[in-house]
Amino acid sequence: MMAETAYLASAFVTGALLLAVWALVARTEDWRSYDPAPAEDGRGRRRSDDAEEPVAAWAAGFFLLVLVVAGGAVLLVSDPAFAAAVGDWVALAAAFGALLLGFLVWGTYSSARFRGLQSAQAALLSAWVFGSLFVAVVAAKLVLAG
Repeated sequence: MMAETAYLASAFVTGALLLAVWALVARTEDWRSYDPAPAEDGRGRRRSDDAEEPVAAWAAGFFLLVLVVAGGAVLLVSDPAFAAAVGDWVALAAAFGALLLGFLVWGTYSSARFRGLQSAQAALLSAWVFGSLFVAVVAAKLVLAG
């Protein structure tokens, strides 16, 4: 009972720190850009910032990914029956596969941004490429399995 309480307390503290970092990053002003005559709205921000910077969407996606990974880790640690059913190697292989897929998606996105695409276009390209690969793998599995 004591170990489960320590794990839950650690998960809550980590979650609180993650929320604090997320709030700080979401509110941080874009220091890399300079506009000599900004067109400001009532909040003191440039109107073009809202349309050109999808910071909230990327931050929410990152936060959701962290919640899923943290939830899986807490589930593996707190439920011995689930951990025994999944097995160490399966969990390790799944975590490695998820990290590798995330690295490849981010690399595709970064490469597209480097070649001049806007953020939304690069995200669409990355999602389209890996979505197409997923559909191709499912189709090949269906054709070869039966």
